[in-house]
Amino acid sequence: MKFKEVKKEFLEFLEFEKGYSAKTIEAYQRDILKFEIYLTEFSIDYKKIKKEIIFDFHSDLSQSIGPRSFSRTLSSLRTFYRFLFYQEFISDLTLNSVLTYPSPKFKKSIPSFLSEKKIYEVLDKIDQTDKIAIYKLRDKAIIMLFFTSGMRLEEMTNLTLRDIDFNEKSIKVLGKGDKERYANFDVKTEKLLIEYLKLIKKYPLLKSNLDNNLFVDKEEKSLSRNKIQYIVMNNLKGLSVSSFGPHTLRHSFATHLINKGVSISAIQSLLGHSKLSSTQIYTHVSLDKLQSTISKAHPRGKK
Repeated sequence: MKFKEVKKEFLEFLEFEKGYSAKTIEAYQRDILKFEIYLTEFSIDYKKIKKEIIFDFHSDLSQSIGPRSFSRTLSSLRTFYRFLFYQEFISDLTLNSVLTYPSPKFKKSIPSFLSEKKIYEVLDKIDQTDKIAIYKLRDKAIIMLFFTSGMRLEEMTNLTLRDIDFNEKSIKVLGKGDKERYANFDVKTEKLLIEYLKLIKKYPLLKSNLDNNLFVDKEEKSLSRNKIQYIVMNNLKGLSVSSFGPHTLRHSFATHLINKGVSISAIQSLLGHSKLSSTQIYTHVSLDKLQSTISKAHPRGKK
């Protein structure tokens, strides 16, 4: 079978057999397309892959993507080639070449995070802009909801009024792999959300508007992923952090919980991480803060 045909079968397998979400399948498709382009360019048979070919593919991509991204691409190829083997399209030698190619090593970066004081400075800065009141409240509510719930950008984009429970100060989130969880927000965020919804005439909540998107533009259309990202980045820029997008607010949420003694497993659940290792990076943030404090305060801290 031609590569395009087996690729189509693989993507259908992910959808119908594995039940993967559309976004997950798109990610696999992007990764495999990179390999398909490479194979086509050099007239390589996908059934006769050796480690040397993967090495050349890796070298070819290294100009445009980093080790973390290639590691993900390699993971997609391993899943793809396992499928090809089980469907008897390739030999065990070909499968072994893909499975045993070493993943590139990369250092996990310690996330940037913001103090509560810095967040309130950002909110004050928004108040000083010449935006109309509705958009000031909307932008502040977006930033505070990220900061107090730990949501991902994609999750924020899909929120509807039906998802909010003001009595419990919680919000239903559809995370990666279409997994549902509940995130919480504080009194300050609740107040901002209610004030914003009152101005756009959607509070108190009515059955007739429960399916409306939470954050909208002047035409009452849902804010796009890019627009929400722009709002956050535009308001956080200038702060002394290495990154200043929605993920920085998510990192800040997790770091504050760690510093308050919340367990790693609880934070894993709140963030919607499927693997504990994804959450453990925040223990390093907490340790770094502790070491920095000791270094400044202890007479023998600095050498």
